[in-house]
Amino acid sequence: MNERIEKLARQVEAGYIPRYDMWQMDSETVQQFAELLIEDVLNEVKERAYYTGDRDWSDEVDRPWIQLEFGYGKLYEAKNEIN
Repeated sequence: MNERIEKLARQVEAGYIPRYDMWQMDSETVQQFAELLIEDVLNEVKERAYYTGDRDWSDEVDRPWIQLEFGYGKLYEAKNEIN
């Protein structure tokens, strides 16, 4: 398992999750792991956009929309309050 993914998995559950046990997690734990993974990727995009001067990425605008697509975050909560 990738070291960064393993680190994220350890943040979800206290202790080490062996590879073969990872996909036997309950749905809430899987959701938490997915959110951590997505946030880690978004942080990488933000950092690289900053260093490369990419003005097409706006962390304040793009991050919430990506979170919405994966079913969490402020926009997702706001959408559910409306529905």
